[in-house]
Amino acid sequence: MPVIPGLIRRAAVEAERQLRGGAGLLAGLGRDLERSARLGRLLPSYIERMAVLEQTVRDQDAELRAVRTELDSLVAQLNDRLLPRIDERMDDTERDLAAVATSLISTGRDTAAHRTRLETAERRITDLRTKIAQVEQRTGSWRDLQAGMARLGDDLDAMRARMSLRSAEPPADAAPAPVQNITDRPA
Repeated sequence: MPVIPGLIRRAAVEAERQLRGGAGLLAGLGRDLERSARLGRLLPSYIERMAVLEQTVRDQDAELRAVRTELDSLVAQLNDRLLPRIDERMDDTERDLAAVATSLISTGRDTAAHRTRLETAERRITDLRTKIAQVEQRTGSWRDLQAGMARLGDDLDAMRARMSLRSAEPPADAAPAPVQNITDRPA
């Protein structure tokens, strides 16, 4: 008969182990329910935050579009006002240079009086060439400014495109925590 008390002891130990495992499982389920309830209470505040963020992105998009429109308007106004005048000045300077060159060709260089005129004309040609170089430099600076404004507009468009892509993605901290299966818990 010594076999029966050993079997009874083993059965009692197994029953006790099963009861403790069940109690641990019940305690774990209670904690998961509390956590789920807490997350359920936080969900409306996350939804409200998302709505505020989406509205902020829409407002910023509208502001960026307004800035882009203003930049385009400024560039158009500057083009209308400055470039025609620069071209006119360059044309006037070229005409003056051509007139001076023509007068030099027609004037002889033989006499002393003509030499002084020639020197004066050469100084004037040098001055005109300097002015042409300055006007060309200003034109280059203006064109560099235009290119910079165009790049700024492209950067604004790219920023607006990135902001619209981010608004479609859910935030990382709003994702619900994975729920463990009851059968996956250790006993």
